[in-house]
Amino acid sequence: MRNSAWIGIDFGTSGCRVCAIDKSGAILAQTELTLPASPQPYPSAKQQSHFVFATLKNLLCQIPDVEVESIVIDATSGSVMLCDLQGRPLSEMLMYNDQRAINASQQIDKTAPADSAAHGPGSGLAKLLYLQRTLALPEKYYLAHQADWLAIQLGAKPGTTDYNNALKSGFDIVNNQWPSWIESLTSTDVLPNVVTPGTVIGKLSESSMQKIGLKQSFSPILKAGTTDSLAAFIATGANAIGEAVTSLGSTLVLKLICQKPVFDAKRGIYSHKLGKFWLCGGASNSGGAVLRHFFNNEQLRTLSQKIDLQQSPPDYYPLLKSGERFPIADADYPPRMQPRPAEDHVFLYGLLAGIASIEKAGYDCLQQLSESKLISIRSVGGGSDNSVWTRLRQSLLRVSFKQTHQTDAAYGSALLARDGLRLFE
Repeated sequence: MRNSAWIGIDFGTSGCRVCAIDKSGAILAQTELTLPASPQPYPSAKQQSHFVFATLKNLLCQIPDVEVESIVIDATSGSVMLCDLQGRPLSEMLMYNDQRAINASQQIDKTAPADSAAHGPGSGLAKLLYLQRTLALPEKYYLAHQADWLAIQLGAKPGTTDYNNALKSGFDIVNNQWPSWIESLTSTDVLPNVVTPGTVIGKLSESSMQKIGLKQSFSPILKAGTTDSLAAFIATGANAIGEAVTSLGSTLVLKLICQKPVFDAKRGIYSHKLGKFWLCGGASNSGGAVLRHFFNNEQLRTLSQKIDLQQSPPDYYPLLKSGERFPIADADYPPRMQPRPAEDHVFLYGLLAGIASIEKAGYDCLQQLSESKLISIRSVGGGSDNSVWTRLRQSLLRVSFKQTHQTDAAYGSALLARDGLRLFE
């Protein structure tokens, strides 16, 4: 008897990663195809589907003796396009970082509530309005997010999305509906039906099975996906109220599982639904980019070892330029990294302590707004490997620091393929 496998596909900012797991959650195989380096343009919608088929085929070559039960795709939030009722493209895909929908976003600002995630030219709704104004379109068509489009290429029916991807397109996640204010901007007929991540949305088509070389007696089920950031969160293993994940990347990003949704547009705080829980989060302009501005990786390693945590650090607020969004909302908030000590390791100590203090203030803010007490933190990103920084953060935050189960979004999507959101129910 052949073993069962569940597959997660992550189409992110840098490439396509695919992961297969067994019923215990163990990784059977994983592979990736990296996108061409910048300044090459991001692949077109059709090129993206070719990437998915090629990566799936590579993966299945590693595990020829399994039967694939189901597949989930996550992709970048805010990347959208238009397709007809058969799933054929009617527009190019406008990516997550595309800023051309400025005029449309200004119209949204006049209509949408302040706490809507549809504000800004990067939102899915702004891009929809832009495409409607610049293209000759048929009477009937659908808005498709990147994850939706890729699922359609595998065999899903057009016209369905998940509630995480729908958030930036204006979906009211609290009341689980497209809000009435959208009707003054666009016909709701073009908006997809919204389902819970992990909901069955179709089966892998026979042509797709042939393209990837999958030979089995039944078609794998396709399930609704999520955003790449949500899939990466699911992969960490955090799944209870009060559990949090800190991303120590170029910016400092905090996410906390809470019991009620939190929205604060001024500070960029919004909430994703995650089963019966909510995931609130915020992102500071401080983070690893400040460290990299002054030190390379080797310097960060060697200087960190010289830090004496018993000494008081310099009082810094590390920013590369004026302006902070979370936990302080102030477009003119100044960097504070002076005076600089003669010893580089003391300067680094001040930077690390400053970012750790921002992390604590951020979690204090999220706890206050969500009324959910922080009980544990998992850390991801390059900074999570710095043991001195970890001890410094632990001394400030005074909660349990848990081991991250996995960090790859593809693994999180594989869990979604296997379990849906059962762990969050």
